Amino acid sequence: MRVESFLKKEKYDTVEDISTQIELWAYIIAKHFGISLMEVYSMPPQLFKQSLVWAMVSTEENNREIERKKQQAKAGDREVVSLDYSFLDWE
Repeated sequence: MRVESFLKKEKYDTVEDISTQIELWAYIIAKHFGISLMEVYSMPPQLFKQSLVWAMVSTEENNREIERKKQQAKAGDREVVSLDYSFLDWE
């Protein structure tokens, strides 16, 4: 399948790869905002980019919240302290 092989790639070489990447981004936006792909494809480029950033940030934040809740469930009565090592990426 085209999508499966695309998702396994580490580097996008061809025009088809770039096209598939844009399709993936459009799907992420449509799913996040609950709109159709046709609406996503009719967005001006700047709105597309902004919507993609918000959708990705929101998804990442939701994933962090889910992970935090899993850790709390594992910890039971003990306190859970989250550690942020993002400062290590600053350079």
